[in-house]
Amino acid sequence: MREETVALLLACILLLPGCVASEDEVDLFGVEYREPPEAPDFTLFDQDGELFTLSEYEGKVVVVAFVYTSCPDICLVISANLDYIDQNLDGYSDEVVIISVTIDPARDTINHLAEWTDLMGYDWHHLTGPTSTLQDTYRLWNVIVDNEHINASQPPEDESNRIAVLYPDNSTFHHDENGVGLSGSDFATRVFNESNISYDMAEGIIGDWQSDGEWSWVLHAWDVENESWTVTQESVSSIILSTGTHLAWAASNADLDNLPPGVDCDGRGWVMGSGGGAHCMCDDGYERPEGDWLSCIAEGTGSSDGDDEVDPHEESLGEYEVGHSTVTFILDKQLRKRVAYSGIYWEADEFIHDLKALVDE
Repeated sequence: MREETVALLLACILLLPGCVASEDEVDLFGVEYREPPEAPDFTLFDQDGELFTLSEYEGKVVVVAFVYTSCPDICLVISANLDYIDQNLDGYSDEVVIISVTIDPARDTINHLAEWTDLMGYDWHHLTGPTSTLQDTYRLWNVIVDNEHINASQPPEDESNRIAVLYPDNSTFHHDENGVGLSGSDFATRVFNESNISYDMAEGIIGDWQSDGEWSWVLHAWDVENESWTVTQESVSSIILSTGTHLAWAASNADLDNLPPGVDCDGRGWVMGSGGGAHCMCDDGYERPEGDWLSCIAEGTGSSDGDDEVDPHEESLGEYEVGHSTVTFILDKQLRKRVAYSGIYWEADEFIHDLKALVDE
């Protein structure tokens, strides 16, 4: 979608964005299809476990977004925009139907969507279903959600486990290695041996430090859900490592804020979320390189520069990659794709204007 030829093709198929008049003399702000195609039908489950069939809503103006709940930024911004729209339709609310279709079927189950929408206060339709059914929907809507992405919505089997140490002087150590299936003590022994670090918990020794009457080693486990270290009462030998298990010893007299997170990003940030939602939150002066959500590089050193940026509206043509860009569609009363809003580069009030214009059409 980033080739110049695609941009030229886009110009031939879609009108330019901005407030323009359609063939029916309706003023619309979004990117409008010159010859609106019929929206492919689908039947999925909503967050209440009820079947939702798109074709049953002919005669309504329908909003269709493809998002996922574990996304830490783009998808959440879209959902927030949809919430604003849902709250500000005024007398048009009965004529507009909002739909969010998950692109993360492994995590966005019916139960999860029910809990998440209740937590967020969202009452429009959030749809999920069997992976095979959703894949058919993605294909028909020209939404690229490949097998790699779907598989990534579940923790990979070869994900690294971490051993971290916070010493009394607030210096730190961490090592990442696959230890799934090992006991915590066996994994720690292996890691410290490979790193040439003394390790004897019976004597309270890690590295050059031995606990005494003034301080002690405290074992922590990484809480994936809350993304923080928590003290564990389990003995290290009783812990069996699974994907996402990370362990750390922190000196009781050290500042726990200095302990490296369970997962970090090249030592320049930390990972928010897990599985398909894992996403680097880079430190000041660093940024994620294009197309890589799990790395941090110095700002301005990426492979692309501002001159190569693509107009986000190009992504509204047919296929697009799910990631930093996505498309939210508005269907008219005949359930045709009439308008596309790409990424998050749009104003919710303009979106509301287009909805009302299509209701009044």
